Amino acid sequence: MRRIWKVLLGVVVVAVLFLAIALTAVPVPERTDFGPSISELRALATPAGEPLPTELRRIVVGEGTMPEFALVAGRFLGTRVAVYQAHQILYGDGRTVIVDAGSDAETLASNMPGSRLQADHYARLQEAMRRADAIVLTHEHFDHSAGIAHSPYLDEVAPRAMLTEAQLHGRDPERAGFTAEVVGRLKPLSYERMHLLRPGVVLVRAPGHTPGTQLVYVRLADGREFLLVGDIAWHQDNILLPRMHPRLVNWLLGEDGEAMANQLRYLHELQRATPELNLVVAHDAAQMAGLIQRGLVQDGLR
Repeated sequence: MRRIWKVLLGVVVVAVLFLAIALTAVPVPERTDFGPSISELRALATPAGEPLPTELRRIVVGEGTMPEFALVAGRFLGTRVAVYQAHQILYGDGRTVIVDAGSDAETLASNMPGSRLQADHYARLQEAMRRADAIVLTHEHFDHSAGIAHSPYLDEVAPRAMLTEAQLHGRDPERAGFTAEVVGRLKPLSYERMHLLRPGVVLVRAPGHTPGTQLVYVRLADGREFLLVGDIAWHQDNILLPRMHPRLVNWLLGEDGEAMANQLRYLHELQRATPELNLVVAHDAAQMAGLIQRGLVQDGLR
């Protein structure tokens, strides 16, 4: 009997130690070498004589909830609304760039039970992608990418989709519908550190959350600036504190926690030094509501 109690005590101790590690975050360093300066982003985004975009818009294609403990390490009780949204960058001549493609209903339901697709909004996004000059992703997870792979207009969408090699060949691409046949219809985008996609739109490689994660910097003609950070943060507090979600989430998603910790330090310092730069967290409903209320981002697509 005494031996059994010792074994049980050992199991409890191991479980407590595991949770003590799993529910804490990889520490965010005090300094980081990650990322371009704001002056580098601005310089690359504004080629001489090229008109900049005039609007940034967004559309919600689905909603769900996320437990508080998974968003920010050290929090435990409650849930928050999470939105699945896409963005549209508009130019004065009618050209558009779409950032993120949402997910079709079947893929969303099978991967995120309890989440709800807004079918009419998803249909509008599909129509917008048919007309877009370019379509890019913040990263390759299904809730940002399956709208391309499962598009009913894939023949029209595929030539406009500019996914990187890492996004096309990341972990489990078929989960988002990127079969070998679909991937074969897409021409991969290749760049090293930064890439000028279109005037006013710069892509920045940021592997960590996924191998294909990238930041999307947007500078409008009136001087408004945005940095779409995808899922490097799930809540704006990840950047403001800065503090990541728990290691348990890193392990479950196969994230590079050290890389993400450096990216959070970069975003924290960038926002502190450049308060006029609007950081956009992909799933943070409250943050986006504030940007819309202030007139910085418009709701709905053109």
